[in-house]
Amino acid sequence: MEELGGKIDKLTNQVTDLRMELWTKYTLFTWQWWMLLAACIIMLVLFFLFIKKERLLPSIAYLGIIYILNRNLDDLATAMDWYDYRMQLEPIIPTMLPANLFIIPIGLTLTYDRYENWKSFLIALGVFSAFISYVALPMMKAVNIYLEKSWNANWSFISLVIMAVISKAVIDKVKLKYNG
Repeated sequence: MEELGGKIDKLTNQVTDLRMELWTKYTLFTWQWWMLLAACIIMLVLFFLFIKKERLLPSIAYLGIIYILNRNLDDLATAMDWYDYRMQLEPIIPTMLPANLFIIPIGLTLTYDRYENWKSFLIALGVFSAFISYVALPMMKAVNIYLEKSWNANWSFISLVIMAVISKAVIDKVKLKYNG
């Protein structure tokens, strides 16, 4: 077991070194890198501008659930080699930090915060998920940030909808239990 663990450690260190080389030579301070940074900042500004203060606690809880679900799905998909990110905001984490921590959780949280009833939430969720899946991902692919392998826009759309619906159902259930 120690021998196998040592081999894994060695390969992990090699992958980290390669990621650092890719990031420092081909990513850092490119226009794509600046675009990812700007997307994070814009999403933070939108969050603070548009989040309803009276719904802050459930919205933050919703954001947390989305982050956990999305991050785990992204970790799994990256590990299974369903897709990859060629350009990153930072070099170490193999998943897309701007998408996992900012764009998707904040975008879905703003949708959750703005549309309280299920019908309007599902419509807005469909629009947001379609934009991410069928517009944003192909654009990221076109500018060499995202490399699609066995994943596709349909899987992205479905996963966003499922994560958002599960998260809303959980938060609504908790709110009902403690408010009723």
